[in-house]
Amino acid sequence: MTLTKLEVATHQLDAAIHLFLEGDHLSSLTLAGAAEEILERLSEREGLPVATEEIVAHHFGDTDLALTDKKRRKILLEVMNGARNAAKHANDTSETHFVVEKTFPLQMIMRAMLMARALGLPPSREAEMVAWIRAHPEATH
Repeated sequence: MTLTKLEVATHQLDAAIHLFLEGDHLSSLTLAGAAEEILERLSEREGLPVATEEIVAHHFGDTDLALTDKKRRKILLEVMNGARNAAKHANDTSETHFVVEKTFPLQMIMRAMLMARALGLPPSREAEMVAWIRAHPEATH
């Protein structure tokens, strides 16, 4: 089977949505994170907005103005991607546990869905995810 990278990312995103809706937030986070990373690169190549960059730009003014721009950006990216990275790495010996919250995969899924749609291949389960988000507005705050 040969798939385009967009098809790979969308398949991962569909699986992440399915797992999220079934309550498997850890596996959903991992798959949504993988999809989101691919979709970021594809969006960059196409000159389309990259969700992470849009969020960084939006919140840049919320960071400490005394820090360098590079440090401010790094802090925002750590906040946005910290859960995904913690779930897939074991580099820090002091990290012996990982707390899984449903907001972690939800954020990745939402970022990925925007980019997949802009790239012309929205996930087939997008409507289910949007319905869940509408039914659970507290989860997005």
